[in-house]
Amino acid sequence: MNQKSFNDLLTRYQTGNCTEAEKLWVDKWYHNLNNRNFKDLSSTELDEMQDNIWLKISGAQDEVVKPVKIKKLWPKFAIAASITIAFLIGGLYFANYNPAEEAFISENGDIALISKTNDTDRPIIISLSDNSTVTLKPQANILYPKVFAANKRMVYLKGTAFFSVSKNPKRPFYVYDQKLVVSVLGTSFWVKSSTEKMPAQVAVRTGKVKVQENEKSSLFGLSTEKLARPILLTPNQKGIFNDHKLNKTLVSKPIPLAEAYNVPSNLSYNFKEKSIKDIFETLSEAYGIEIKSDHEQISNYTFTGDLSKKGLYEQLDLICGTISSKYYIQGTSIVVSNKH
Repeated sequence: MNQKSFNDLLTRYQTGNCTEAEKLWVDKWYHNLNNRNFKDLSSTELDEMQDNIWLKISGAQDEVVKPVKIKKLWPKFAIAASITIAFLIGGLYFANYNPAEEAFISENGDIALISKTNDTDRPIIISLSDNSTVTLKPQANILYPKVFAANKRMVYLKGTAFFSVSKNPKRPFYVYDQKLVVSVLGTSFWVKSSTEKMPAQVAVRTGKVKVQENEKSSLFGLSTEKLARPILLTPNQKGIFNDHKLNKTLVSKPIPLAEAYNVPSNLSYNFKEKSIKDIFETLSEAYGIEIKSDHEQISNYTFTGDLSKKGLYEQLDLICGTISSKYYIQGTSIVVSNKH
């Protein structure tokens, strides 16, 4: 590849117009370019290096347009131009550098990786080598091995995707993104990468997943003290990452466990003079969510009505409307209160 072709490739990479194969090649080239261990540098050296890069970039054009009248100086200017180009490449590198993604590529250096972006306006399904499937939302990208390693399965996600992971206790499945690492054995869940407006999120449909902060999310690594405390999520629970903290709550549309696992259920939602306490127990069993009241009087009320074919929150709205109460989400539980 000549210099012109190389510069053209870097330009297309920066503007997002290169192919997936070219992007993967440039990512690996960047990784090799950056094989210096930044952890060995002092904070002063790091600040000086960053200042020098941006000073060289901002001053590059001024150096280029100055006329050279003394021919004997051209070797020095050639060297200066080469240094300037090096800093420009370095600036481009830092602008596009994703430490978490580069760490993933490095860890899978001996495995053939496939990069897939959903350029359509509808979700697409990708089948992985272990029979797991990924439903990739529009504009999302996934980086995954053509064939998984023998001891673990790892993918890297940018965007939003739904994972249905085949169960294999001997080969745990890991989903990496810029902020989080999600580890499972066999389950189904949503992962949404962080954006400028929304924090990273993980929502579980079936099974159990462990969510932790990606310690490689920073160029210089994160200390153990700064990392968020890992959390475990079960069906209808959601983890939200923000400011090095992972919090648990409920998903926006809980699904009955029987529906999620595609198994029959004998639970009935058609209640006749049923105590609120018994109704809460039925709904808790159906959704795997603790539903409780903050006052004993609420449990003694009764309710009559058909709550079939309604979502959990709509069911609770109807119940609370008849007993003049309200409900609120407290962590991963729902509390019904008669306090206004």
